[in-house]
Amino acid sequence: MKKIIMMLAIITALSACAGGPAPGTTEIKASKVSFSSENGSLTINNQASFDVIIFAGRVENGNVIGGIKAGASRSFNLSKINNIPQKGSLLIRAASFETFNRKNFRVTEEDVIHTGLVVYDLTNPGDKWNMNIYKGMDQTQSTFIYVSNTSPNFVLELRLEHPNGEKIVTLPPLLEQKKVWISPKDDGLPYRFYATYVYVDPQTLEINSMIATDKSDSLREVPRNKGDPIAPLVFNGPNTSTIGYNVGFVQLKNDTGEGLIFQDGATLLADQKGMRFTQSGQRGTYELSSESGAEGQVYTNLSFDHDRGAVTRLGKVVIRPGYVYDLTVTNANGIFQYDVREVGMRSKLNDARIQLFLE
Repeated sequence: MKKIIMMLAIITALSACAGGPAPGTTEIKASKVSFSSENGSLTINNQASFDVIIFAGRVENGNVIGGIKAGASRSFNLSKINNIPQKGSLLIRAASFETFNRKNFRVTEEDVIHTGLVVYDLTNPGDKWNMNIYKGMDQTQSTFIYVSNTSPNFVLELRLEHPNGEKIVTLPPLLEQKKVWISPKDDGLPYRFYATYVYVDPQTLEINSMIATDKSDSLREVPRNKGDPIAPLVFNGPNTSTIGYNVGFVQLKNDTGEGLIFQDGATLLADQKGMRFTQSGQRGTYELSSESGAEGQVYTNLSFDHDRGAVTRLGKVVIRPGYVYDLTVTNANGIFQYDVREVGMRSKLNDARIQLFLE
């Protein structure tokens, strides 16, 4: 028995020396990764110019759910993830497939080039979530910025150039000095990065997005090369004295019997889940910009584009920052009507704590 135990110890040691996975890494064979779309609730659009591999939760957990070709889109069936709750939220991470292969199928958090929040409800067949991987992510992993989310309670969504700009990365609570691989501008000027803090109610799955009203969470930086001195962009999270809203929350209910697209002029609006289409019988919450002060922002070009070609135009609508609006669209004998009502202002939820699966 002693000889057997000794031999097992020697075999274990030799396996480690031969290149077993190091702590904080995950090892998945490239041949096991599928690039085929599935019938599922999550769609990811890979706008980058390179193939990516997708993880559910931290890469250290090893939950690879598939790959996406450069410039392609595909859907994922989240119910295939082991032990996933029927409802909840999690972070999706992406790494370059080339890096995945070059590093012998072992990646770490440093290799992650995109992270995005997904809020899902597997009990609802109509529940959908749409996510974009930003096209400006640096495949070569040579230029980056550092970002720190020191908030213990909120997810940080980093937006580019505008408070409601494109989401380029999402940080879970208390993740510090995260390398965000982003290519510099051609003219050498800095990017401006804006922080949005997100809380998801675990019971209702309601998404709450807040910003710093004094622009203290708007910082500029030029992506640097490895070895260059660089300080992290530090975002400390909400507090009651500086946090607020720059959007109003429009809760759309489609009772028309047809699908519809919500538009502002020629711009197709996306709801909080990234969807630009609301099926009949479904609901969607839209964040409409409201940066004109407490009196609210006036909208005069809102409309709905219906399946059979009809267009419903809304009259003058005022959206106040932080307020919730119920917008119901109905169809009575082929005549489309809408009703919009201000419900009240959302609380700031300063003491809330987000719950993320697989973090």
